[in-house]
Amino acid sequence: MDAPPAHRASSPRISPIWFVPLITLLIAIWLAYDHWASQGPLIAISFSSAAGIEAGRTKVKMREVEVGAVADVSLAEKADHVMLSVRIEKDAAHLLREDSKFWVVRPQIGMGGISGLGTLMSGAYIELSPGSDKQSAYEFEGLESPPVTPIGVPGLHVTLDSDAGQTLSEGDPILFQGARAGSIEYVHFNTQERRTYYNAFIAAPYDRLVTSNTRFWFNSGVSVDLSADGVRLEIGTLQTLLGGGVAFTIPDGQPAGKRITKRAFFSIYPSESAINEKHYSHAIRYVILFNDSIRGLRPGAAVEYRGIKVGQVLRTDVDYPEMEHLLEPGSRIPVVIEIMPARLGFADSATVLPEVQRRMTELIDSGLRGGLATGNLLTGGKYIELQYDEGGSGPSQTFGDYAVIPSISGQLDQLLAGVEGTLDSINKLPLDAIAESARLAFNEVAATLNELRKSATELEDIMVSPATHQLTGTLNATLESFQHLARDFSEGSATNQELQGTLRSLEKTLEDLDPVLRQLRRRPNSLIFGGDTGEDIEPKGAKR
Repeated sequence: MDAPPAHRASSPRISPIWFVPLITLLIAIWLAYDHWASQGPLIAISFSSAAGIEAGRTKVKMREVEVGAVADVSLAEKADHVMLSVRIEKDAAHLLREDSKFWVVRPQIGMGGISGLGTLMSGAYIELSPGSDKQSAYEFEGLESPPVTPIGVPGLHVTLDSDAGQTLSEGDPILFQGARAGSIEYVHFNTQERRTYYNAFIAAPYDRLVTSNTRFWFNSGVSVDLSADGVRLEIGTLQTLLGGGVAFTIPDGQPAGKRITKRAFFSIYPSESAINEKHYSHAIRYVILFNDSIRGLRPGAAVEYRGIKVGQVLRTDVDYPEMEHLLEPGSRIPVVIEIMPARLGFADSATVLPEVQRRMTELIDSGLRGGLATGNLLTGGKYIELQYDEGGSGPSQTFGDYAVIPSISGQLDQLLAGVEGTLDSINKLPLDAIAESARLAFNEVAATLNELRKSATELEDIMVSPATHQLTGTLNATLESFQHLARDFSEGSATNQELQGTLRSLEKTLEDLDPVLRQLRRRPNSLIFGGDTGEDIEPKGAKR
């Protein structure tokens, strides 16, 4: 009997043991995916230097909380800066905005104090300041220093500009009535305009004080005011003394203008006293040729007419091609000034400049002149005063590219000329003859005084002699008798009444004798021949 065929059991093609590495691979892939999925974005930050930064060790922090780390440090293609590859944690990815800022925190000593001392032990780290822009970003340009104002602080950004010699630095304060209201954030010098521009931030609630007529000025920390009331010295805070700053307010006597809510442009005035002067954009330049000394006249000095400022001095040097033989007796010193048409009643526009130039030429031909005047006797500072010289008209002149305003002697020179003329007149007087006459008159006066002195001595001798005393007694007795007699004959006395009665009787007697006297005057023999009152016989004329 044949044996049944044997059946071979088929073995599995894949051993169960192979599932172990497969599962391990899947776990690794899952772990890798989980690690990749849990990682934040990789960003690029450029810095001018990588001092203190190390790949794998330098952290990225925000408010002292770690939010990333530096993954790689490399040079840029042109080797002008370094590039950092930084891994940001996933939970902090929403902080990466277009306006986010990065900077390296190191130990620093500045006007605001000492910062970053903690990095002496832990090393430098990169600080992240999140932005508020809606657009995300992954490439950034790092800051060389921390931003003055953190992003998100409420307030107002303004742009300030100045062409003065004073300059500001990032972090310098902006003050309002002595209180810090903001800071300078960025400084830029425009080489074409030769002006410095400052990005400034004014924090709330001081931003509400910025209006359309707000004025900014340089605050050096020390203010000296010389006026008719005396000298006033004001000293600011230690910070402004060391680093300066900017202050702002509204000029005195002006109401607050419209509030500024968006970035606006303001010019910085050189001092607080200058904020009351409006800034003008257009001016016309002239030259005044002086025969007098210009010592004490400085660029920036005022050009005034009847006490009102109409311009300022620009140049007081002699660096001109037209200046030759300065030491010659007839040489004159050129001074360049500028006249603002807006201060003369014209518009502050370039379109009115030709009209203003034509009118100024007419005024110069009519006698407009420029003279030096002393503005401060203490410092010797001078300014230019425009005035009219009667009969001083003449042909127009030019100096280089400038029209010339003729000069006139200053107030001091006019005073000295008057004194000199007076001295000349005194010198021309016949002082010798006057002195001789005065000497003779003095001698006569002396002789007269000598005679008076002798007369006084003789009178004194007479007054002290016994005879004079006896005569004085006799005169006194006579005066007393006369006074007694005057009292007896005074009105109302008995003697006066008797005298009045006698006079009345005498008057009556005379009245009674009046007819007899008339009779005797007519007929003197009437007392002998009787009182015939017939008419007198008048002689008749002879008959022919």
